[in-house]
Amino acid sequence: MSHVSKIEVEINDLASLKKACQRLGLEFCAGQTTYVWYGRLVNPESTPLPEGITEKDLGKCHHAIHIPNASYEIGVVQQGTKFLLLADYWDTRLKIAIGDNGGKLKQAYAVERTILEARRRNYRVIEKKTDTGIRLVLSA
Repeated sequence: MSHVSKIEVEINDLASLKKACQRLGLEFCAGQTTYVWYGRLVNPESTPLPEGITEKDLGKCHHAIHIPNASYEIGVVQQGTKFLLLADYWDTRLKIAIGDNGGKLKQAYAVERTILEARRRNYRVIEKKTDTGIRLVLSA
């Protein structure tokens, strides 16, 4: 069964999203206005569309994220000053690349957003991988 889900993270900085994509080996496709998905909404009763998105909107975007070796892509849809990420998890290679509910992509975005903001404020950033994730240490 195929359905498109919203990845729950507030994206408000495309530069950080691009860096997050690079971090994960994904390709951010600026200005790409369509993304590849199953192409047909299946069982919408059990998987409602994200708020503000209709069936006619599926497959359309402002930018896209291409996942190497995956059939489907992620749509980056602008809503005001924020961006929604729409992904069809039917493609298991997409799901593996970005994690359950986009967990790896959310983590990478948060890391890149924090690093960018820290550097703007002239903090040094040391990044360490831990058993459970990534630790950022900021110092003046």
